[in-house]
Amino acid sequence: MSIIWTVLKKECLDNVRDKRTIIASFSLALLGPLAFAALMTFFLNRALGASDEVIDFTLAGAEHAPGLVSYLQSQNTEIKMIDIADDEDPRELVTAGTEDLLLVIPPNFAERFAAGEPNSLSLIYDSSELGSARRRARSLDGVLSTYGRTIALMRLQLRGIDPMLASPIIVRDVDVASPAERAMMVLTTLPYLILVVAFMGGFYLAIDSTAGEREHGSLEPLLTQPVTRGQLVIGKIGATSVFAAASLVVFLVSFYLAVPFIPLQRIGMSLDVDVGTILAMLAVMLPLIWFAAALLTVAASFAKSYKEAQTYLSILIMVPTLPVMLVQMSGVEASLPLMTIPSYSQSALIRNLITAEPITAIEVAVSVLCTCVLAALLTWLAVRLYRRENILI
Repeated sequence: MSIIWTVLKKECLDNVRDKRTIIASFSLALLGPLAFAALMTFFLNRALGASDEVIDFTLAGAEHAPGLVSYLQSQNTEIKMIDIADDEDPRELVTAGTEDLLLVIPPNFAERFAAGEPNSLSLIYDSSELGSARRRARSLDGVLSTYGRTIALMRLQLRGIDPMLASPIIVRDVDVASPAERAMMVLTTLPYLILVVAFMGGFYLAIDSTAGEREHGSLEPLLTQPVTRGQLVIGKIGATSVFAAASLVVFLVSFYLAVPFIPLQRIGMSLDVDVGTILAMLAVMLPLIWFAAALLTVAASFAKSYKEAQTYLSILIMVPTLPVMLVQMSGVEASLPLMTIPSYSQSALIRNLITAEPITAIEVAVSVLCTCVLAALLTWLAVRLYRRENILI
């Protein structure tokens, strides 16, 4: 055991001295939650501001529908009125960039309105532009739809028809999701990001301690030391696990500090992540950290150079995260059989921890047992690979 500890300490110290490895291993863990929180805050603030945003648009043909114009002016709008010649194409004003959102009222609007015939308004904007025209167009379309429904109900009432006949079914939305569950809809990529951090934390150490040593010629003298191949490999996997765990701790601490700055409460959501939840998430991830370290070490053992190992591991790191994406996209509910899949089981448990949903002991046991068994098999395979005579070639 002391020999394994010596190898582990040696690999950790060698990589701590390498600034490149430290920066690469911990940059995502440190900056990921901060960037994630900043991005979520930006989008939520835009979404929150959309409902209170003044709808700024240009109106052509206002003289044809004074009633409609009065209604629009009362709906938190800022209207710029212009005149368009009969031979002028209003679309060219938007195409040329003169106007970004243009509502055109046709000249026969009043006649068709008085006759009770449907009218057609043109709402012109360029959806390829990155500005706010598309968002304001949706808001304005909603205002116009409300106006149209109001007029339709008033016409029915004037004809002695109960307006409720036009709405035979009224649907009332009853959302039973908790605020934390709604928050996870916004933070749906969080479990996936945690998995990536766990793998990336030991990514470069796994390469340095295998393909890197082979390329630099330091593996041969290391194999001549009075240490078995099994002790050497277990020490290397242990060092990779330490770096992956440290990276995950940095990520979870950064996430814990960043969560209060995400304005989820303003849209009826909440995400209360305390120290206990963070520790539970770390505990859930420990078996996967061993699995990731063993998998990375096995893959890197086949590479003859640092760059070749980077290529192998960059592709390989996508494999354990595929079950998470596939299950999320397919909408399959978490079940006990799925807990046998490493990475997915940890993702499901983390989600339940964040949303405060119950977690059964059997789910945790199956997740830990299956992940540890696969990690042990990968560790055994790595030892077998290092016992090959051509390991130095």
